[in-house]
Amino acid sequence: MIKHRFTKNPGVVLTLAVSSASLLMSASTQAQLEEVVVTAQKRSESLQDVPITLTAFAGDSLQDFGITDTQALQIVTPGLVVNNTSTSAQIYLRGVGTRFAFSGLDPSVATYIDDRYVGRSQASSFEFSDVERIEVLKGPQGTLYGRNATGGAVRVVTLGVYDELEGNVTATAGNYNAWGLSGTINIPVSDTFGMRLSGLAKQRDGFADNLSPLGSPEYDDQDYQAYRGKFRWLATDALTAQLTLEYNKRDDQEGNDVVDLSPPGWNRAIAIGEATGREVLAGRDVDEVATVIDQNLENEDWAATLRLDYAFDSMDFVSISSYWDWDAIASADTDGTTGRDADAPYIPYATKSISQEFQLLSNNDSDLEWIVGAFYYNEDNDPFQINLDLSDLLPPASPLYPVRDNIAQGNQSSETTAYAVFGQATYHFDEAWSLTLGGRYSIEEKEVEVMQPLDGEFSLAPWPYKDDEDWSEFTPKATLEYAFDAGMVYLTYARGFKSGGFNFVTSAPDPITGEPQEPLEPEILDMLEFGWKTELLDSMLRLNGALFYYDYADLQVTRAVTNPDTGAVINVTQNAANAEIIGLDLDATWLVSDALTLTLGLNLLDSEYEDYDASANVFARAIGVDAPGMVLRPFDADGESLLRAPDWSAFVSARYEFNIGDARMPLVVSYSYKDAYDYDFIGHPTSAPLEQEAYGLLSARLSYVTPGEDWRISIWGNNLTDEDEYFEDIVANAAGIRASHGAPRTYGVDVRFNF
Repeated sequence: MIKHRFTKNPGVVLTLAVSSASLLMSASTQAQLEEVVVTAQKRSESLQDVPITLTAFAGDSLQDFGITDTQALQIVTPGLVVNNTSTSAQIYLRGVGTRFAFSGLDPSVATYIDDRYVGRSQASSFEFSDVERIEVLKGPQGTLYGRNATGGAVRVVTLGVYDELEGNVTATAGNYNAWGLSGTINIPVSDTFGMRLSGLAKQRDGFADNLSPLGSPEYDDQDYQAYRGKFRWLATDALTAQLTLEYNKRDDQEGNDVVDLSPPGWNRAIAIGEATGREVLAGRDVDEVATVIDQNLENEDWAATLRLDYAFDSMDFVSISSYWDWDAIASADTDGTTGRDADAPYIPYATKSISQEFQLLSNNDSDLEWIVGAFYYNEDNDPFQINLDLSDLLPPASPLYPVRDNIAQGNQSSETTAYAVFGQATYHFDEAWSLTLGGRYSIEEKEVEVMQPLDGEFSLAPWPYKDDEDWSEFTPKATLEYAFDAGMVYLTYARGFKSGGFNFVTSAPDPITGEPQEPLEPEILDMLEFGWKTELLDSMLRLNGALFYYDYADLQVTRAVTNPDTGAVINVTQNAANAEIIGLDLDATWLVSDALTLTLGLNLLDSEYEDYDASANVFARAIGVDAPGMVLRPFDADGESLLRAPDWSAFVSARYEFNIGDARMPLVVSYSYKDAYDYDFIGHPTSAPLEQEAYGLLSARLSYVTPGEDWRISIWGNNLTDEDEYFEDIVANAAGIRASHGAPRTYGVDVRFNF
């Protein structure tokens, strides 16, 4: 396997991430770049005053670059990888992420909608509606945010309630019969009470045709709705209360299908197909699939968040109370054939969570700025269940034929309870020097109950199982900052913590040793970062950057193994790796003229595992048929790049604004590139990796904005070169190698009316 690296130091990841933070904010038509205001430190501050590496996007910039959902963030954020499957969203930042985050495991990158933590990775894939800005914080988080995270945080900040009657309506139409309608209205009911209501509905036909006559004729379609209401009450001069109600519903097809990524004949799906007479069409066009399973992801959730702000003379008190109820049903074509030979047509999820956060923040002009807080989180996951349908695999004479549509199942329920206290203080010695000290103490408790009924030889595990475990960790942070006329430099140490957990298959013995499985230990990440933020050329050039080092211990990594008692192939997450990471993040925006703004992003990544045995059990396949039993394929991953960590990626854009009388015509052209990276090390019996090939995406948008900004008409196109070598996910299991292609070339028109 050939890897391209620009450093040969063992155990080191070198990341050069030019990931436009202010770059991607709305371009200014003035002689200087506009100030970018963020709340990454729980206060409204200029991006240039925040000693944290983050990428920020204004709502207009999201539209300019065609960014409509969380997965599309990776297009404009070098170093960020977001993969969607029919059951999960997998977010990786600076090479840190989680492949599977079932009910017993947590994501490494935290997602927030306003102040509400989204605890399940399956719910982290959503459309953006009425968004003020998005902040992608890089590195360990914990001293300021509710839930601890090792990789970073994605904060979606929606627009709040204002004191004026205003609103907008946007209609969208595009190829694949895509249409969308969104709208917002802000209503100041009285001097003390106001509301903001927003809604979004989108539909699109599938990107692929299903060649199986037994399945849906189209594949990878979209049907999404989202509604939000914000209600603000100025109870007194000091007290403000805001209630946010949210509802989301989606019914998408996002599954994987057999592709020709391995030598012909290696896929188990081909062996199953030959045994049952079913067809396997690997190697066909990317816009064709062959499946009897729709592979839908149907989910519905609603949330309520109450925020109370009370202003004292020298401090502010904040209370944030949230409730979230999420239900989903997924399905997966796990056999890779056009029949029901070994499919999972019914995978339900159900999660309820509550959280409570208290904060006290200083609000005066003292040399000492501080924040202290406490956080409580409880998450209850009702049985997560997998049912296997073997309707076409078993003949009617089989004694198991009567239960063929539910012959093997497994379900798991879990409860997570997290407590934390945190604080951070910054002391300004003078106009130049500042010191920030912070810390967080976390306690995490998890209980899991696994019920996997014994329904014959195909059962996934032989007995019910209960277990519980708790973990605690203190995670400090320290930053030394020096400010000068053109900007500042800073040096930060921070520790990140992700709690331990339980595998979905915890009831089964360890697939390699046969011993009872132990709960996973927490991940620990120590970061050292040197950063700078500058504005040059009379504030026409903004150049920010950070050099960082990660010491990453006890990584929770996932691999495919075999249960020695049942022979079932399962994905198991274990503490099996360490890694070191060194990187460089740069942000640059250049206001060339009043009309032209250029942005550039570049990410170079050299990542290496330490002490990682990635050996995995695979079927002992012969060409076209299954050989008896399983075989252990050894793979020493020491020195290999981290999974889902491209060696380099880039983003460039140009925004030029024409003037036609008093009207404006902004043109935005952007290009995103990601180098090749691996999804997994063991893809088939030849031990070659599952690799995402390098790909580039070209996008453009031309808008006409009427005088007074009442109307905005835009024509747009994404993936204009129709790049077909990029995927949303690539996996290997008993069916062989399957993948889900990314979106093809899409284009359309938007019409927006502001009132």
